[in-house]
Amino acid sequence: MEYIGEKIIKLQDAKFKTHQNNSNEASIFITGDLAEKLKLVENTKAKFKIEKSDLIKLLCFTFSFKVTIYKKEKITLDLSWFDKYLTLINKHYENGSEFSFDIKKQSQERYYFIGLEQTSGLNIRDLFIQDHIKILFYKGEADLIKIECSNEIYQEIESDKLENFPIEDDVLRQFALKSLGYIIGKYGESFIYRSNKNVTESVTPDSIPYKTYLFPDYFTQGLLFSFEAEPNKNDSRSTPRFINENLNILGQNFIYLTTEWAYSGTSNLLFSQLVKFIEEYTNSEYTAIRNGEKGPFILIKKSSQSNALFDLLDFQEKSQAAGLIFSPQLIQRFIASLCTKPFVICSGLSGSGKTKLAQAFVQWISESDKQYKIIPVGADWTNREPLLGYPNGLDPKSYVTPDSGALQLILEASKEENQSKPYFMILDEMNLSHVERYFADFLSIMESGDSIKLYSGADRIDSDGNKIEQEIIWPKNLFIIGTVNIDETTYMFSPKVLDRANVIEFRITKTEMKYYFDNRKALKIEELFLNKDKNSGGAGQNMGENFYSLSQDKSVIKVHEAQGDDNVLNKFFAALQIVGSEFGYRSASEIELLITKLGIKGFENDKGDPLTNSNKIDIAIMQKLLPKLHGSRKKLVGPLETLAGFCLVRNNDAAELDEQNKTKTIYQQFISEKRDSVKWEIKYSISFEKIERMLKNVIENGFTSYAEA
Repeated sequence: MEYIGEKIIKLQDAKFKTHQNNSNEASIFITGDLAEKLKLVENTKAKFKIEKSDLIKLLCFTFSFKVTIYKKEKITLDLSWFDKYLTLINKHYENGSEFSFDIKKQSQERYYFIGLEQTSGLNIRDLFIQDHIKILFYKGEADLIKIECSNEIYQEIESDKLENFPIEDDVLRQFALKSLGYIIGKYGESFIYRSNKNVTESVTPDSIPYKTYLFPDYFTQGLLFSFEAEPNKNDSRSTPRFINENLNILGQNFIYLTTEWAYSGTSNLLFSQLVKFIEEYTNSEYTAIRNGEKGPFILIKKSSQSNALFDLLDFQEKSQAAGLIFSPQLIQRFIASLCTKPFVICSGLSGSGKTKLAQAFVQWISESDKQYKIIPVGADWTNREPLLGYPNGLDPKSYVTPDSGALQLILEASKEENQSKPYFMILDEMNLSHVERYFADFLSIMESGDSIKLYSGADRIDSDGNKIEQEIIWPKNLFIIGTVNIDETTYMFSPKVLDRANVIEFRITKTEMKYYFDNRKALKIEELFLNKDKNSGGAGQNMGENFYSLSQDKSVIKVHEAQGDDNVLNKFFAALQIVGSEFGYRSASEIELLITKLGIKGFENDKGDPLTNSNKIDIAIMQKLLPKLHGSRKKLVGPLETLAGFCLVRNNDAAELDEQNKTKTIYQQFISEKRDSVKWEIKYSISFEKIERMLKNVIENGFTSYAEA
C-alpha cells in the first residue's frame, strides 16, 4: 500500500469541545498537502477503510488513559465503557469495514470529516481522546483509503522544553479564566502590554461581527475577542470557540478568551503556553503550579512557590503584625505539639486566645478556607452525627451530611490531590458536651488507622448528588485542635482523651497583661494573608507541605539532661504510679517525639537562645504527664510535693542543710529556705509553677485537677 500521510489528533480536535455551549460537532479536519493527496472535494462523501483490529487497538489504547472524554463521559475501570464500544465496533463490522464521511470545506483550506458517529451508533471521535494520537493514511485497492491508528503518542519537537501536562478540559478553562481575571484585577487594562510589546488589534472581515486581539511573539491567532453585542454562542460560523464567561476588560462590553490560543506556530492548547504568556505580561511576577499530580492549577507569586521550608519566625512576625499577642514560647509549644501528633487541646482562661491562636495559624498556613473548619461544639452533642452525619432513614439512597462541615472537610483532606497539604478541624468549646460521646470514633481511628463505618447497604448520595462512601479512612493530613474552658457548664476529660493529645495551658501573667494595656492595638487579621488579601490564601501557604512533612517524620532523637540526670521521666512515672496516673508506652513514645520536635530550627527560650534539653523536658512534663492528675488532698499532697522536688536542683556550693531540714521533702526544704535563688535552681519552671498552683488548690479546696477555671 502507498503511504499518503498522517493526521495527529491534537487537544483541540479530541478533547476540548466538552463545554455545554459548544456545537457538539463530531468532526476532524484535514488540511494542506494531506487534503490534496486525499483528493478531498467539498460536499461529497469520502469512503475509508479501517481494519477492525486497528480500531480495537485504538480502543484499548484510549481505555488505558481513564480520563474524561468527549461529551463528558467518564471512563472507569469496571469495563462497562470498554464493553459498550466493543459492542458498537462489532455491530459496525457486521456490515463491512468501510466508513463514509461527508466532506465540508471551511476557511483556511480546511476540509472537515463530518459524521464520525456512524449509523451503527459507533462514534470514532470518542476513541481519539488522547492528545497526539496519530492516524496514518494509505492508498489501498481501488483507490480506497485505508486508515491505521497508531498507539504511540506523538511528541512535539520542543516537548522537553515545554511542560506538556495532560489537562482536563474544564480544569484548563477554569484556570485560564481565573488567571486572566486575577491579572486584569491587579493591572487593569495595562495587563495587555509590557514594555514595547503592545497588543495588536486585528479587525476581522465585516462578515464576522467581532474584533480579535493578538499578542506579538506569543499567539498567531486571536486571543481575546471583542463583540459589539452578546454573541450567539451556538453559531460556530460567526463565533470562535471561547471560554463562556465575559471578561469585561479593554473598555468593551463583551470580551471573551479564545480556547484556541497558539504559540510558536503550533495550535496545541499546551498549558505551558498560557503560563509563558502570564509570566511575560505580568513582569514575570506570577506563574502557575499544579496542585498535586492531578489537581487544578493555581496562580501564585513566584516568590511563594510550594515546598518552602517551614519558618516559625514568619508566623510569629505575622501574628504580631496582626495585633495578636502570643508569647513566642506558647506559639512554639503549639506548633511542636501539632507536629508531634495531630490532636492538640488548648485549655485555660476564657478569653486568653486559645481559639484565636488556632484560627490565626490555620489561616496563615492554608491556601484557602477549604483547608479548615471552626466548629462550635454544642451542649446537646450526644453522638457522632454533628460531625459525621447519618444515613437518611426515610430515603435509602440519601445521606445527610452535618451542617458543621466536618465530614466534608475529612473528605476534602482525603482527596488524592490534597494529601500533601495540612487540613485543620478546630472544635471550639470542646468539652461543652461529653467528648467521649461524639468523638469516640475519632479517638479510636487516630491510633488504629482503621476506617469509620458510616452506613451499610446500598450506596448513598448527599443533597448535592455527591456519592458518600460507606466508610472513610482517617486522613493523615487532618489535624484536630480543641479549645477548652473549665467552669460549671463543662465536663472533664477522661484519661482516654488526655492520653491521646498534647494539652497546652493558656494563662496570662501580670507582665503580659501590662504589655497588652501598654501596646494594645486594633486587630489586622489581613496581615496573616498573602498580599493582605484573604482570597489569596495564607501568607505561609507555601510552607504547608513542609509543615505536613515535619509532622510525618517520626524519627526520635534521644535526649539526656546536661547535668547527667537522664532519669527524670522514670522518677515522674514512679511518683504518678502511686496515685494511679502513670503513663503508658504510647505516652512515653510521644514524649520523646515532642522533645525531638522542640528541636526544630527557630525554637528559642525566653532569652533568645535555642531550647535546652531541660526546656524541652519541662514542656513535655507539663503537656503529657501533669494533665491526668486530679484528686483529693489526701491523695495528692504528698505526690505533688514529690513532683515539685523533681523540678528543683540544689546548687553544689549551697551551705549544708541543717538536721531539721534533712527530714523534709526537697520541696519542703526549698520552701523552708524561702525559695533562695542562690541555693536553689528551678530546673523545670513551667511544670513547677503548675504543680505549685495545684498544691495550693488541693490544700485550700480539698480537691485539685490540671484543668483550672
